[in-house]
Amino acid sequence: MAVYRFKVSFEDFEDIYREIEVTSEQTFADFYKAILSSIKFEDRGTASFFMSNDSWKKGVEISNSDKTDRDGKPVAKTDKSFLKSYIADPHQKIYFLIDCESVWAFHIELVKILAAADVKLSYPHVRKVSGDAPSQFKVKIAPVLEDDDFVDTDVSDESNSVADEFAGENDYDEDDTATLEGEEGEERTDEDSEEFNDVEMGSDENYEEN
Repeated sequence: MAVYRFKVSFEDFEDIYREIEVTSEQTFADFYKAILSSIKFEDRGTASFFMSNDSWKKGVEISNSDKTDRDGKPVAKTDKSFLKSYIADPHQKIYFLIDCESVWAFHIELVKILAAADVKLSYPHVRKVSGDAPSQFKVKIAPVLEDDDFVDTDVSDESNSVADEFAGENDYDEDDTATLEGEEGEERTDEDSEEFNDVEMGSDENYEEN
């Protein structure tokens, strides 16, 4: 039973990769689970392997979901497709896609074929880890609001105008003040005159001639 050693790297982060060994008798589903485990991704969404050439042009597809190709034929399923049935080139390249809210693309290269499996190892086997994998679910940054998007909640101008209006009602000039003081003075003079008359009348009634 032969063993395939693959280098699996992120398309956008070539320095982050894993070397994973898989036996020829194992399926693409086994390989898929090993890749997810090595980069700490969750098993969510859909995933597809595309047998590719040196230019990473997509060829035959193997998917973990029910799909049809351009000719309407069913696409091979990962859990029923063995690696040995698709590896024809000692330097085989595979384009790998994971679509789980965010789309992740990987380059998979066959770097070595071992004649026999190591009885001491359990396969798939992660042989080498280089770099920390990015977060599976990309962070969405809230859009920056433009000045026109802000609602003007500043009521200071309106408050000031209202305050000025009320303040204006209480403003008096010197002429107004004099007029008011004059009116108040006249009222007090009339009242004082009435009280004074009462006193004079009282004085006449109580006056006795000698």
